[in-house]
Amino acid sequence: MFGAFSWPAIASLGSGLLSLAFLAYVWPYRDEDGATLFMTMIGAIALWAFSYGVALLVFDPALRVLFEIPIWLGTCFTSLLFLAFALEYTGRKDVVRSTPMAGLVALTLGFVGLIATNPRHQLVWSNYRIDPTFGAATVAYTNEAWLFLILLTLMIFTAGAVLVLLETFVSYGPLYRSQTLALALSPLPVIPGILLWIFDAGPVPHLNLAPLLFPAHLGLDMYAFFRRNMFELTPAARRTGDQTAIDDLGIGIIIVDDDRRIINANEAATEIVDTAKPAFLGNSLDDIALDIDLDSDDQRIRHGDTRRRDYAVTVSPIEDSADSTVGHTITLQDITLERQREQRLAVLNRILRHNLRNDLNVASGYLEVVAEGVDDEGYVDMLETAKRNTDDVLELGEKARMVERTLEPDELGTESIPVATFVDHVAEPLVDDHGGHVDTEIPDALAIETNRQLLESVLDNLIENGLEHGGGNVTVGATTTGSTVRIKVSDSGDGIPEHELGVIEEGTETDLEHGSGIGLWLVEWGTTALGGRVSYETGAAGTTATVELPDVVDSE
Repeated sequence: MFGAFSWPAIASLGSGLLSLAFLAYVWPYRDEDGATLFMTMIGAIALWAFSYGVALLVFDPALRVLFEIPIWLGTCFTSLLFLAFALEYTGRKDVVRSTPMAGLVALTLGFVGLIATNPRHQLVWSNYRIDPTFGAATVAYTNEAWLFLILLTLMIFTAGAVLVLLETFVSYGPLYRSQTLALALSPLPVIPGILLWIFDAGPVPHLNLAPLLFPAHLGLDMYAFFRRNMFELTPAARRTGDQTAIDDLGIGIIIVDDDRRIINANEAATEIVDTAKPAFLGNSLDDIALDIDLDSDDQRIRHGDTRRRDYAVTVSPIEDSADSTVGHTITLQDITLERQREQRLAVLNRILRHNLRNDLNVASGYLEVVAEGVDDEGYVDMLETAKRNTDDVLELGEKARMVERTLEPDELGTESIPVATFVDHVAEPLVDDHGGHVDTEIPDALAIETNRQLLESVLDNLIENGLEHGGGNVTVGATTTGSTVRIKVSDSGDGIPEHELGVIEEGTETDLEHGSGIGLWLVEWGTTALGGRVSYETGAAGTTATVELPDVVDSE
């Protein structure tokens, strides 16, 4: 019944032992994406190799045919598990757990059941007989249609896995290329052995060489595992991360191909157009109610029937390795609240600049006239106080105009500004109004390329603060490092109160902790709008504010 060990049996059993040894090395990574399916696939290979190796020792036809069941169980599930592993390893876990995949599992079990019951119906093969090769109990039989159908299906499974891995090789960059290519190529050494066996070709037509060729298959898997860290750098993390990033951005994202067909979109985008994702994908961009121009990279649209929203639209081309445009990414950011805030700010600013300013100018003039006509010193003091407070509110209205400018600095443009002359221009009216003195320590030749109005707002507020609260004497200096300029405004006063600087650093004001005005905010916003930053040093000797502006000096 059992024959002596032959070299085909020893080679097949050796493939099984090699599979088990590799499985032991992979075991610690069983919790990684795709690892469990990969180990199960290696187990199926081991079952295939061991079963075939033992079967080659069995010369009793009745017993020998029983070994076809574990052989084909391993054969069928090696291909299916390879496909499932490739899908999960590349981040398509949802497909592995889908109903269609369950259908493939059922189909594969059906194939195994058909093979197990073949002695009754002869649908897979017929004329089963022992035909020894090299002293091994190889068999010969007539291939029936179902055998070719089963093998064709398994080849499709394998081809699908290879295509999934090759897509990852092409799309995900060099970090994953070596391991995905090795895994994609791993079935290739085995396939010729199967084809030679199924078509009774080659010098040993009845010997299935596939189990004997498994070491080459496993060698490519081992290369991916040992040399390329296949379970430490999984493309599933990259794919899942890409999709999660798209879904969690909080803005609508639509991706279209070069024919304007929608090929991907996140949930936020489908909610904007009020269309389910399956019905959304595949349609033309022209079929959805969004007026988007792919040739404009910055536009605004309004969308919605009953609840209209404003969206900032950004269009970015997608280019392939040959720098050809193959599609576009469209982002839709809801700016409704931002637009409303802009409108409200514009209205408030207009009121401060026009209505309130006109009324307060009239009130200030009347207060001055009345004060001149009153003899009672007490009333004169009260009227002068009222006039000062009115003038302070007028000045606040003027600063409110600069707040609006800091919101849209790009519209103001830039120009070359000689710093020393400009500081004198800013300081002169401030000295006339507040007294004191402003010294400059700035090279005469220093000029910077920046926005004049924003820079004037920053320096005006810093110098005014120094004249009013810093002892009356202010020093303005400037130094450069490469293309960066640092403008320092120093005074000799008691320093800016800690609570005012704390408010600026925190970026918010509360009822219990707030600044005395908007001057420091204008310095902060203006410097930020210029692309720079401002810092403060306070102490017993006074306060030094440093405004650092990069890329404004011609360093050549």
